[in-house]
Amino acid sequence: MNLISTHPVRHLVIVCSNYPAPWAPTNGTFVQQLVHAVARQGVRCSVIHPVPIHEAIRQVRFHERETLDVGNGIVVEVFRPRYISVSAREGFAFMGRLSPSFVTLNRFTAAVRRVISHEGLKPDAIYGHFLYLSGAAAIRVGEELGIDAFPGVGEGEMWTVRQFGWEHARRFLPKATAFIANSTALKRILVSELYLSSALIEVFPNGTDLNSFYPRDRAIARERFGLPKDQFLVGAVGNFLEKKGIVRVGQAIDGLEGVAGVFAGSGPVPPQASNTAFCGRVPHNQLPDLLSACDVFALPTVIEGSCNALIEAMACGLPIISSIGEFNDDVLDETMSIRIDPWDVSALRGAIMSLRDDPQRRKAMADAAVRRSREFDVDQRARRILNFMGARLRG
Repeated sequence: MNLISTHPVRHLVIVCSNYPAPWAPTNGTFVQQLVHAVARQGVRCSVIHPVPIHEAIRQVRFHERETLDVGNGIVVEVFRPRYISVSAREGFAFMGRLSPSFVTLNRFTAAVRRVISHEGLKPDAIYGHFLYLSGAAAIRVGEELGIDAFPGVGEGEMWTVRQFGWEHARRFLPKATAFIANSTALKRILVSELYLSSALIEVFPNGTDLNSFYPRDRAIARERFGLPKDQFLVGAVGNFLEKKGIVRVGQAIDGLEGVAGVFAGSGPVPPQASNTAFCGRVPHNQLPDLLSACDVFALPTVIEGSCNALIEAMACGLPIISSIGEFNDDVLDETMSIRIDPWDVSALRGAIMSLRDDPQRRKAMADAAVRRSREFDVDQRARRILNFMGARLRG
């Protein structure tokens, strides 16, 4: 059972290349949170998550279609058509339309088109998460079927654009109805680098489900994960990549008296601190408890679109230590965060020590973080995005 929407957007197709699946339950959880929030507004949501054939055949149980109950009888349809993925790499961009990236885009788009046609879907709008492949596919299919397309822009380094070339993006992307950017910094890049009209872009910073992410009892949370009761715990969540900076959190806390690290994630550049209390992947529904076990949250990321991990930590009542950078300006303020040069390990270490040694300041920042997080409720974000789409429907 779904609620009945009185909104102009009654049926939304969401196209994304990164979405939770049985074999990768933590992939694209930020997209899933938005989808569920949109569904809670009474909008029918059909997720099209094309999966490369070479990935699909490795799965013991591969479901091309699922109907998932997201709570209170509200359901979301998820379609996983298979497609041939040749490549989509920045190194091929010099080849122009001869690049293998365009073969992949064509096959990805065909998979989206096939689902819409075969299932008889008649959405009011198509949302594509990230400009390529999903946003471009949404634009192309929308143009063919007369459906308004709204690419979502969250790639902080514009890495998806670089795979296809700036010239192609400047010619092709203006065919979209409008754009949903998740930071002011990204909107500036869309205008200055892709020459898109500012009037077609609205900023909606990422949000989180505040019914799931809120402060838990710290002692109970630590007991659940077997974490030390008497240590100052520094949390960090994200992919273990150089640009995310979790390895630098490990360097900053290494050997600090009374301090231990709690690192949730995986990847090629893991933290190496000798005083690590936890390091590994955590199901998304367990993150609120793990975050609540910590005293502060540190993420010296080099670049972001809009960082969900920061918002989730704020919602769980953690003071934030993160990066100086325009990409964080929409989310962080001085009441609940210390911002540093993301490459400066000594500055990161100093910020951690200052909060370790000042419980009164830490408590004030924790309270401010919870208050600030209320501005990033994913349900409010979903309503604002739907209003933005509804005001621009051309059909």
